[in-house]
Order: sequence, then structure tokens, then C-alpha cells
Amino acid sequence: MRSLSAADAAAISCPAGFASHLRVLVQRGATWTDLSTLLAGDYLLGASWSYSIEAPVSDATVTVVRNGPDGKRLSLSPLVVGSAHNTAGGTFQPLIREGAYLRIEVATVPLDTRRAHVPSGSWREVWRGRIDEVDAGGDELRVTGRDLGGLLQDTWAEVERQYGSTAGTPVQSVIQSILNDNGMSSYGLYTPVNPSSVRGPYIQKREPLLDAVRFLAGQIGWDVRMRWREDAGAFALTLWSPDRLTDTPVATFGPDNVLELGELKRNLEHIRNVVEVVYSDKADKDATGTKKRKTVTATSATSVALYGRRWMQVAEGASSLIDTQAEAQRLADAAIADLSESALSMSPTLPGIHWYLQEADLVQVLPDGVHFDAAQRLGIVSADFECATNGEARTTLHLQGRPSTSRAEWMERDARPGVAPSAPFTGPAAPSGLTVTNTVNGFSLAWTPAADGTPWDSYELHISSSPSFTPSAATYRANSRATRFEVADLVAGRAYYARVIPRDVKGNAGPTSSEVTLAPRYVAPSMLLPTVTYAILPLNADFEALSNPDSPPDGWGVSGGVWNVDAFDGAGGSAIYSGVRSVWLAPTLAATLLASQVFAIRPGDLIAASAMVRGGSESISNPTFKGILLIRWLTDTFGFAGAVVVDELQLNGSSWQELGRGVTMTAPGTARYAQLFVGKSTAQAYTCHVDSARVTFQPRPPDYQQAVMIAASGWVGVGAPRNPNFYKNIAGDVVLGGAMRSGTMGSAAFVLPVGYRPLNEQHLLVDCGTLFGRVRVTSDGAVTPISGSTSEFNLDGVRFRQEA
Repeated sequence: MRSLSAADAAAISCPAGFASHLRVLVQRGATWTDLSTLLAGDYLLGASWSYSIEAPVSDATVTVVRNGPDGKRLSLSPLVVGSAHNTAGGTFQPLIREGAYLRIEVATVPLDTRRAHVPSGSWREVWRGRIDEVDAGGDELRVTGRDLGGLLQDTWAEVERQYGSTAGTPVQSVIQSILNDNGMSSYGLYTPVNPSSVRGPYIQKREPLLDAVRFLAGQIGWDVRMRWREDAGAFALTLWSPDRLTDTPVATFGPDNVLELGELKRNLEHIRNVVEVVYSDKADKDATGTKKRKTVTATSATSVALYGRRWMQVAEGASSLIDTQAEAQRLADAAIADLSESALSMSPTLPGIHWYLQEADLVQVLPDGVHFDAAQRLGIVSADFECATNGEARTTLHLQGRPSTSRAEWMERDARPGVAPSAPFTGPAAPSGLTVTNTVNGFSLAWTPAADGTPWDSYELHISSSPSFTPSAATYRANSRATRFEVADLVAGRAYYARVIPRDVKGNAGPTSSEVTLAPRYVAPSMLLPTVTYAILPLNADFEALSNPDSPPDGWGVSGGVWNVDAFDGAGGSAIYSGVRSVWLAPTLAATLLASQVFAIRPGDLIAASAMVRGGSESISNPTFKGILLIRWLTDTFGFAGAVVVDELQLNGSSWQELGRGVTMTAPGTARYAQLFVGKSTAQAYTCHVDSARVTFQPRPPDYQQAVMIAASGWVGVGAPRNPNFYKNIAGDVVLGGAMRSGTMGSAAFVLPVGYRPLNEQHLLVDCGTLFGRVRVTSDGAVTPISGSTSEFNLDGVRFRQEA
């Protein structure tokens, strides 16, 4: 209710009644012109205006005389250029035109007070807005318009912008920002009571500004409209809430005040006494990061007892700004306050203009003993005002229930058949027929959706290393709108377990599927190109592959320390020899070594192991801070078969050094596998960076082949280990060795096999003790002593190029 001056209150409370005088002013330029005091007299015939909780703006209609006594020269029609009323500053400027601002004022005075005698301080502004339409077709000129909220209806948010914040922005600040960003900063939002409601981040869509700001207010059961602001003495865009709990009427009207009772009825149409609000809780999200759908309920036990249970659901969307329990409960309580009580509707018509009454004011109507016999206290839903210059004036109130916001808007939010779909909470049934295909470092999982129940919209995958696990945010892996998942980033050789959860289009989760076991595979030789070979062992020699940050590089382990405690991934650091990654052995009191995956060898294999190492700044002055490289030999059952230190040296803190330096090691006879170790040689607090650790196989000396002596020649070996033999070196030379005796010169002693023969006959010198002898090797491989001693014919040093 607007405040009344003492004179206003005295006039309104007078038992005899009061008079209402009207004046209408139109703005042209910076000047307001009173239509009652134009040239040649009063052009104003009357005005009517109304407001309603159900409408976002109020409207007004003004009727004036189209032409004055002098006809067209004093016409108010905006199409008469020659009218004096349409001329200002020597130019054509219609006084009454669409888009011009209009205000209506009323004076409340004692009966029989003539308009000319109304004190200037008695005029009260009751409506202000803009002209929408001017109709000059009849003898009377008719003007219609909307209040200043109409300008916000006509102005759009033309650009999508984000408002709110993660921490929450007060709703009144969001509304003002929307106005400011769209050229309406002149509308300073008035908030007489802080709503204590905040908004998270959201995108404001393209829509009329009034729709945008009223939507924000409506989410908490409040309203935004033009209302009178007492401290400013003007209408202001106001964010407000009706006093739903008040029981004190602002005005009382008895049978003597009511001219007509146009409506007096009761019905159940809008009564709701159990209100459930469905919302998405931003403080409680599921594994996919989706806000969980929850409900709050408000109930009026008194209304339920009186009218029976009348349920209503308000289903907020997943992107709604109602995303906390407190805000949802507040919305439910507002709905109960507006909809649970009296269904009585009444439309009394009162004499005079009761301009001080506002939307949602509580008024009392006294009984007349005919229509009702007890006082009724009802909230104003709407009011219609009519006032003519001849003194006729009336106010028609539409009353219903307690003070509230729009019941029609509440009904639009009611989720029930024929109005809006209710919010489902039952998700799809669990899928069946889960089929696993294990792949390298992953798997492929397919399933069959449930044949009945709620339709599925998506599925989420959960993976754990523990069997019989419960899906959670920690196990969530992916979400898909298909009936198949493919994952390729697991660790081969480990056991994993998976479950699938279905969701519907509303985000409701169904029951979890049965659990399946996964076994990610290693890369198999059959998966490689036929030309792929390995020239360097062990694999991942430069540590570039690190599939699990919580474990050492692929194919490597830690001995004498713990990964991420004594040894770390060196990627991103400055101590990298090649590639993008090295291993950093920290200055802890542990003799930490990197251990390679075992690799197969053969007895007698000649291998060369090497690694690049670098120390820290502490290594400069301490000779005991060393790096070490060693090989461990393993049997066919992976038992220990020996170990050998390949190299050891003091670390340099400023440059890389090579451990190994060309040293070769021969695998012992019991060895079937080998393992490379590199790292710190002593358990002291110093740094060691390791990179490019590798093992290469070196060509080994060919084995000697024993010559098969020709018995007929008489030549025999002198005895093991110096019996005649031969081999071919890597240069392609055939080398003879050993000695023989007791044969006949000129007789072939033995024959070399194919691949060990010269192309042409060779005559070569041999050592026969005190004598020099000669031996002949022919292209058929025959080795024949020609001259020398038969007591010992020595073949050591005989060498020729193999050509046949």
C-alpha cells in the first residue's frame, strides 16, 4: 500500500465518501502538457488503468476530444499538421503520438470540491508509461499504453552473455547487470528487501529483458515489475515479494462502500497443498560431474485436512539456477503460501479511485449478511480504475486468497499430464550380454541395452583394479551414447574389472550392470610388421615410454629404492641426454638402481652394456659419489648365475658420462637370461641422472672345427687340444691351426668343406720346428703337406681368403 497524507486519509475515511479528480499529462520534449488545460478548454474526457499480478505490466487508456472549437486548427490528431497543438518551436511535433510518455494523476478531495479548487499538493501520480497506440478515427481520440515495464518488454537481450559466478552472485546484481549490458542502465533496480539468493554461472539467452529478469525472480517465488517507491516519489523497477504471512489488512471496506459485488465464488482449481520441487544439486555430483537430481517437499497440513491432498510438482531443469536445497525449499514454501489456502474469489466495485492500493495488498471486506456473514481477508490479484472528468469514478478489485504472486504462472510450472511432463527418477534397466575383447593395453566392451523400461540415452563406464567394486567418481572412466566402449591406456598384464551404468535423457541413472573381468594384452610379435627387428636391448632404453606415472618407465624396475621416493621421472628437467625423459635418482640414503626387464642370451654371447649418467652439484668434490653399471646372469629358472660389474666411475655434475666405455662381457655357460642394472654405487645422499641405458650383442670369435683326417694318408693329429682344426673369421679368411704327424708328404691329410676353400690353389709356408715346410690347399679343399717334418707338421698361422 502507498502512504497517504493526512488530507488523503481524512477524505477516504469520510463516511459520506470522497471525490476523485483526474488529470493526464503528455510529455513533448522536456515539457509536460496537461490535457485539461489546453487552449480553448479541457480536452480530457476520461481515463482507465489497471494492474494485475497475472500480467507483467499495467496498461492505461485515455480518451480525449479529438478537435477543439476551432476544428482542425485545434485538433489533437497527430495527422493534422496545421493544428496549433501539433506545433512546437515552429515545427511539426504532434502532442499525442505513439512513443510519447504519459502520466495519470488523481486528486482525492472532499465531496463537492471543484477541480479548479484542488490544492496543487493533492495530486498523486498513479500511472506512468508510454503511448503504444493513438486512434483518431472517431469523434473521440483514444490513447492506449503500457507502463515503463513495456519498454523492457520491447527491448531484447540481443547478445548471449554469461552471468552469475561459481561463488554465487546476488540475484539483484545479476538483474542489474542484464539491464546495464543491454542499454537500460537508467532502470535502477529497487530491492526493498534483500532476497538473499545467489546465482551460479549461466548463459542468458536472447529474449525480451522483462522476460529475462522476471524469470530470475520467479525462480525464488518473487516478482519484478514497476511499483511506487516512496523514498523517491516515483515508479521504479522493483524486485519484491508479497508479504505472504501478513494477517493485517491495509484497508477495510464494508457494505456501505461496495457499489457492486460482481463475483463471489469458491473453487478447487488452483489449490495445491503438497508441493514437490525437483532440482539438480550443485553440491552433490555423480561420477560424470552431473549434478544429482533431488527433491524437496512443502506441505500444508491444514489445507490437506480441508481440501484433501492436492499434489503439485515443480520440475526445474538440469541447467536451472535453482541448484541448492535451500533455494529449492524456498521455492516450495512460496508455492505452498500462494496456493494452499482459501479458494474464495471476490470482485467488489468501490466508489472513487483507491489509488493507494497495490498488487498483493491484503484488504478486508466486511459481511453484508446476504452474501457472507463473516469478514473476509483477501489479497489483491488485480485492480481496475475508471475516472471521468464529469466526476464519475470507480475502482474494481479482484481478490483471492492470501497475497501472492501469479497463480497462473505457478500452474504453468505444475508438472502433470496436459500441463508439463513430470520429472522421472527411474533410470533405464541394466544392460545385459556384456562381451569383452581384450586388446593391447586395453579392451573393447559391448553389451545389449534392456529391451523394456525407460529408454536409455547414454552409458557410463567404471573401471577398478579391485573385484566386486562399487562405482564412484574414483572409478568413472568415460560416458558414451553408444553400446560399446574402447579403452587403450591400461597396464598390460594387470587384472581390471568393469561395470556399465545406463542413464536416460534426464540424467537418471539405472542399476549397475554385472561385473566383467578385463585382461589387457601385451604387444605380441604377430602384431608387428614382418620387417620389425630389435637391434638394442633392453626395450625402452631411453625411458621414453612411461605409461603409468606411479611406476618406473615401461620395461624397468627399481632395486634398492622406491619409485617416486628414491627415483623419479626426469621429464621436464634440464638433465636429459636424449628424447624428453630421463630418470632422476634422488639424493636419498639408498643405493638405488634401475633394473631392466630380463632378456634372453646364450652361453658365450659377447655383450657390451653402456649407460649415460650425470651427477648433481654435490658430486663435484666427493670421489665416493659414483655411478655403477652391472650385469646379472640368470639361469633358465631365473635363478642367480652370477654378476659382473661392467663399469664404475665418479659422477660429474656438469656433463654426461658413459658407463661401460666399450667393455664387453661373455655370458657364462649356465646363463640363459641377463638383466642390466645402473644407478648409484653407494647408499649416500647424492644425485644420479640416468639416460640411454642399452645392451648390444658383439660378434664373437667363430668356434674351431676339427679336421677329419684321411686315414690312407697316414697323417694323424698330435693330440688334443692341438689336433688339426680350422675356422673362418668375420673378414672371410680361413684360418688353419693345430698340428699333425706321421704322414706321407704329398698325400692329402684332410679336406675342407665347401665355404672354406680357395678359388685357386694356394702354397703356404708352415713352421716345422727347426725346418720350414710347405702346405698346398687346392680349390677342392684338399690340404696336402708338401715338405717339412713328419714328426710335427704345424698348421698355426696358415691363412687364406675363402672364395669357394
